[in-house]
Amino acid sequence: MIVLYSNFLTRFLTLGSQSVNGFAFFPFIIVRRELRDTIEAVYVINHERIHIRQQVELLLIFFSVVYIISYARGRLRGMSKREAYRSIIFEREAYRNMYDLRYLKRRKLFSFLNYKSSS
Repeated sequence: MIVLYSNFLTRFLTLGSQSVNGFAFFPFIIVRRELRDTIEAVYVINHERIHIRQQVELLLIFFSVVYIISYARGRLRGMSKREAYRSIIFEREAYRNMYDLRYLKRRKLFSFLNYKSSS
């Protein structure tokens, strides 16, 4: 895993979103530059490390397909961009556990399945 700090890459890879703090694309984690050496960066990197693990489990391509379809499905159901993003199964797991810095040590294979939506 390689951590890079770049405002340009964070915006470019998230289609210009100003609100994104980090992005994971195996084996890279890209974090907004101004977060470097902050406690927030520690948690953002942990969040993205959870995504890296999910990407490895699903061979990156399946992760990407499920992620995009899940987001699109939420938008088609009338959710806002933020609601659709937060409803993605991978985001549910990452947000739920980003502040637990030991989570990945005890995380079981395909744990994201525990965060399936009830709808």
